[in-house]
Amino acid sequence: MFNQGLSLDQAPPISVPFRFFLTAPIFAMLIGVMFLIYPAELITNRFSSETIAMVHMFTLGVLSMIIFGAMQQMMPVLAGAPIKRAKLFATVVHTFLTLGTIFFVLKFLYYQNEFLIAAIVCLAISFLTFFITAIRLLFKVKYVTSTVNVMKLFAIAGVLTALLGLHLAGAHLSGNMGSNYLSFVNIHILLGIFGFAALLIIGVSFQVIPMFYVALDFPKSVQNRLPLSIFLLIISYFAFAFLDLNFYIYKVLFAIFFVIYAFHGLNSLNNRRRAVSDVTLWYWKVSLYSLVIAMLNWLFVPQDSSYFLTILFAFGFLFSLLQGMVYKIIPFLCWFHLSSKGYFDIPTIKEIIHEDLIKIHFYIYMASYVFFLLYGFFSQIFITIAAILFILSNILFFINCVLGMRKYASISKKEPLQTFVQS
Repeated sequence: MFNQGLSLDQAPPISVPFRFFLTAPIFAMLIGVMFLIYPAELITNRFSSETIAMVHMFTLGVLSMIIFGAMQQMMPVLAGAPIKRAKLFATVVHTFLTLGTIFFVLKFLYYQNEFLIAAIVCLAISFLTFFITAIRLLFKVKYVTSTVNVMKLFAIAGVLTALLGLHLAGAHLSGNMGSNYLSFVNIHILLGIFGFAALLIIGVSFQVIPMFYVALDFPKSVQNRLPLSIFLLIISYFAFAFLDLNFYIYKVLFAIFFVIYAFHGLNSLNNRRRAVSDVTLWYWKVSLYSLVIAMLNWLFVPQDSSYFLTILFAFGFLFSLLQGMVYKIIPFLCWFHLSSKGYFDIPTIKEIIHEDLIKIHFYIYMASYVFFLLYGFFSQIFITIAAILFILSNILFFINCVLGMRKYASISKKEPLQTFVQS
């Protein structure tokens, strides 16, 4: 089941990733509440303070939360780079990321600079602690795979995103935006979306898709060249931001690279060596198809509001895939930690979180996704329905995660020999 280089004996305590996975759907629920509270024309205006608050609630409270939780599991297991004092590390990163997200959102909703000062301090501690540690460990790895190489690029892009974000926050605090402020904003967005989020997802999927779904490996040329090409394109964008260059060329190149990834991802999933039914596949396929549609939208549709692109990329590609990944990681970790402790009568991976509950969550989430898209064509009632469904889907996402963790907790309270005797 596991590729060469996988190191399960170095996995951190199960509580390390779980706290991040449980926090993400709570912030996602709050995003749904914001869609309900604020007028649609305000919350979909990319220049409004409310939109900035909501976007960062997603990127910090949902996206970064899941990625940080998953990375603390994947760095030791996939890269052989264990984090010392993993519980303390997780507590620092999680606590300050949670507080920093809350303070950041409050600043843009209530316009109090005290909140921004607190956000800068908390987010600096969280992000710099995580990325400095990640860079130090990943660049010491001896057995280097394509996934490890992408993790390195992710860590570099992540620390650049964080530093640029702190710079922009400081500019807001001082009121001195400077003539290059919008250029820095665009670089921050590009680094965050394509470098921090998408690049890691691409690299991890090289290992996760074949491992969890007994699927075809990505071609070696794609694994070795595609992530580096995307990273170099992001870095080269720095020149565009300050020079009068044609950005459409960049859009075409980004679109080509991401469509190549989506094509090979779908090809791998559609040609599995063991075609067993798995509801988490639905999340992956929706994600990859949404990525293709998002890239086509970016290329050929005028981005006056960028609403469709945001929904397609954030909710269609990123969040769909991360939810599917969490639904794989939690059951696998529960099963692995129980079996490694010597428990015999334990549920299978598919029994940790019942598939019927995951299906219900998937249907509700997809309905919210469709209604968010329909709002772009019709009236505000569609975004209201979408927000309600989005809240419900994340309540169920939270409950499903809790149920899986409770199943682990109930079994781990018993002695391993006791479960053997009962079986």
